[in-house]
Amino acid sequence: MTTHKEFYYILTFNTTTDAMCADKCAKENTNGIRAALMPLPQEFKSGCGFALRFLDDNLEAILKFCKTSPFNGKLFKMHTKRINGHHPIDPVSLTSFDFSE
Repeated sequence: MTTHKEFYYILTFNTTTDAMCADKCAKENTNGIRAALMPLPQEFKSGCGFALRFLDDNLEAILKFCKTSPFNGKLFKMHTKRINGHHPIDPVSLTSFDFSE
């Protein structure tokens, strides 16, 4: 029996290079982070066209992965229920995280 999640976390990127780097880092990660590259959801108006979707919802592990990886991105909580034809988006912790230094 599978359960339907109400949300998931995604990373958005300004460059395809950062998206590819994040995907590679996720595949090489040994801390249990599971993620997949996906097209950027239509709710986002700008970006490189790709997002990294986390397959688990362990925010602490996701933040650790993001903060220790060599890419720039913004983390969002994406709701799965549509409202007015769109999925609501919440920046994580009131503001989106920008992992650039």
